Amino acid sequence: MNTKELLLSVLMSGPATGYDIKKTMENEVSTLLDVSLSNLYPALNELAAEGLVTFQRVEQDNRPNKKVYELTDAGRAAALRALMSGSAKHRLRSEFIFILSFAPFLPRWRVKELLDHRLAETNEILRDLDRREAEELLQEGQRFCIGFGRSMMEAQRDYIMKHSAQLLASCPEEVRELNRAGA
Repeated sequence: MNTKELLLSVLMSGPATGYDIKKTMENEVSTLLDVSLSNLYPALNELAAEGLVTFQRVEQDNRPNKKVYELTDAGRAAALRALMSGSAKHRLRSEFIFILSFAPFLPRWRVKELLDHRLAETNEILRDLDRREAEELLQEGQRFCIGFGRSMMEAQRDYIMKHSAQLLASCPEEVRELNRAGA
């Protein structure tokens, strides 16, 4: 999905300020997709010019005015078309997995460091999912995605815990080439 389609999709949940949209993109959408926020406001302006969103200016005391964006009927239809036509690919792209595929060439301490770091990140993600699930105003799709994410993270954590000893046993204690290269 392109930036404009993502913005339309975010606005399907209801009216939002540019700031609210940016926070949703940073905190929720970016955990699922690679997003660029550099053209967020220009994209919102383009959507307004295309008649896909409207905005209302809200004056604030002692603060800059803000705009509250809302989907038009045409915008809702465009968001639905984008969601219906997307291929919904699920990719596994991970530097962690790539580096660990070379574990037998790496010193054991480095592989352990990578595994420990990944476990800590996984536990942090699980805590974040718990926090999100505790929010009362979740739509059923959001609840499903949180559960799906939790299942993937728990499986990852369990796999690392069950198989890390075997992986670490395959690693040399030290790597001589590092010592010769001056590293």
